[in-house]
Amino acid sequence: MKCLINEDFKEFPLDEFPYDKFHTALGEYNHLEYGNTYGYYDPIPLHKWRSLDGSWLVTEEDNIRYLEQNRGDNCGDGAFKNVYPTLVNKNTFYSPYSFSFDIRVFEFNLWCGMAFYYITSRDYYFIGIKEDKIALIRRHDEDITILKESPLILDDLKTYNINVILDYKNVKVLLDGNNVIEYKIDFIIGKIAFVAKSSCRYSKFMLLMDDIEYKKHQELKIKEEKRLEEKRKYIPKLNLIHKIDLAKFGSGRQLRCIRDKGKCYFILMQNQKRYIRDSFQRLSSMTCFDVNGDILWQIGEPNNSFDNSFISCDLPCQVADINGDGKLELIYSRDFYIYIKDFYTLKLIKKIENPIIKDDPLFKGEPFRRLNIDMIRVADLEGLGYKGNLIIKDRYQNVIAYSSDFKELFRYHNKNTGHFPYVYDFNGDSKDELFIGYDLVSSDGKILVDLPFNTDHTDEIIYQSLKKGEPKRLILASGNEGFNMFNIDGSLYKHNEIGHAQRISVAPFRNIKDELEVCVTSFWGCNGIISLYDYKGDLICKREMEGNGSSITPINYDGIHNLILTYPDKSGGILDKDLDTVLEFPDDGHPTVCNEAYDIDGDGIDEILVWDNKKMYIYKTSKVLSNDKKYLRYPDDGFSNYRGEYLVPISD
Repeated sequence: MKCLINEDFKEFPLDEFPYDKFHTALGEYNHLEYGNTYGYYDPIPLHKWRSLDGSWLVTEEDNIRYLEQNRGDNCGDGAFKNVYPTLVNKNTFYSPYSFSFDIRVFEFNLWCGMAFYYITSRDYYFIGIKEDKIALIRRHDEDITILKESPLILDDLKTYNINVILDYKNVKVLLDGNNVIEYKIDFIIGKIAFVAKSSCRYSKFMLLMDDIEYKKHQELKIKEEKRLEEKRKYIPKLNLIHKIDLAKFGSGRQLRCIRDKGKCYFILMQNQKRYIRDSFQRLSSMTCFDVNGDILWQIGEPNNSFDNSFISCDLPCQVADINGDGKLELIYSRDFYIYIKDFYTLKLIKKIENPIIKDDPLFKGEPFRRLNIDMIRVADLEGLGYKGNLIIKDRYQNVIAYSSDFKELFRYHNKNTGHFPYVYDFNGDSKDELFIGYDLVSSDGKILVDLPFNTDHTDEIIYQSLKKGEPKRLILASGNEGFNMFNIDGSLYKHNEIGHAQRISVAPFRNIKDELEVCVTSFWGCNGIISLYDYKGDLICKREMEGNGSSITPINYDGIHNLILTYPDKSGGILDKDLDTVLEFPDDGHPTVCNEAYDIDGDGIDEILVWDNKKMYIYKTSKVLSNDKKYLRYPDDGFSNYRGEYLVPISD
């Protein structure tokens, strides 16, 4: 018999398991780590826990260490009613095993126990106790089904021993040595996790395999490693091409990329937070620099403290030709003005006062006399032939559009605006319409389509046909409403419950002719579940990442392989169509917080940027395999941390 886990928690400090103590949204697009996790990871961030402590606490009594569920429920009803605090062991088990643990429950109302055959925080089997029973449970997304149960009289002062024995066809559960449940379940390769909705205490967690199964486990583990190695042989390695010292102007994922006149520039932005967390930020500094780190210009005094570098929203800045003169302008809002300047010289072209909103009933909860702008976009709402219209918004309530001479065109106020409206000529009238939150809005501000959702908000939007001959559809990461595909008339084409849908991307990841796939990832309540869907919106495969900050940006890596960029840490990397990690970042001291893909040199092959608030590394494939394919990407004049990225083949 081999013991694969003998967890007494003595390696852990007597403290909370590391977590984001402020329960921020930074992990939506920044890969942040909070300390040593001792071979486990916590996949459950939740904004409802703000001002509350962490989910897991290591404690001690009589020289025995315990892991306590430190939260109780506190998840609320509605979208998060089925969020269970979870702590996952990072090991994957390829052959049947048995595991045992001691558990003491501090209150009886909700389930406490352990998950096995664990795939994601929304997909596992579970043995748990509550009230008057011990039960074997199957969780699949929002469906939680009791498969079999046995009566139990709980005592909060008693510690129970639960032993679960798995083979290829059955599950047997023993409670304090007594056989209480047997059930037929086929063996599934997966992980194991602590899962609890009520306060409880774990100890003496062990996982065993008999010698024969351990040998099979090792063989299958090696086979899996060889399978990945075989895939990786056909994909060129990453090559570091630039290393930039960001000095004091470094920042989180507040980046703009500009390629103009054969050269590439980057803008990194810093902020100062005021009034309420991230809701009323001040754009404090901007620095424009090239791939060599040479600074073109700088606005404001840089300060790369953590608070100034990282923020969980967009900052109001774009680079675009807003006056149609064939030259780029820098457009930004700072201290209640909107500035339009020559991109290269910073010569002032136009200065506009932010709109007065005091006593305006549409702007609720705003602390200032003038609008503190949350986002900037450009569009062609007037049929100008260029994007000469300015669009601004506040945090989730209102969008204001301006004419080309900067007079107000319209205000939109209906449902939650989300973060970043999508700009497109949906009806072919040579004017852009906007998709905002759950509404399609005309170029003069009328609501054309109102989708049948009214909770949370849409985080990311793409409008695209996924198969030749199929109509274009709205493809939405709609937060608590999940992943959705809508026809342009507002009729639902496909709805997928995936928890809180955070990000989407579209590309020919499988290289099937005339077809595209959709990649989706989740965040609140179920971090890091990456799912790949076919053109019909049907699930192909899924995987749970161990960390946060997966951008799932599609990249034309080498002209042949269209891959998925996640966070650049050892448990992340770059994924293929099967969501296998086929490219790992080299062990070269590179930063791991932020990532982006951008065709820096204009050759059609994407470079990969990774950075934090101190340094930036830029990588490119070590070998271009083909330059035959051309792709349509999101335009440079619409950068946002909340834009759905796409890589769409351009037909010759």
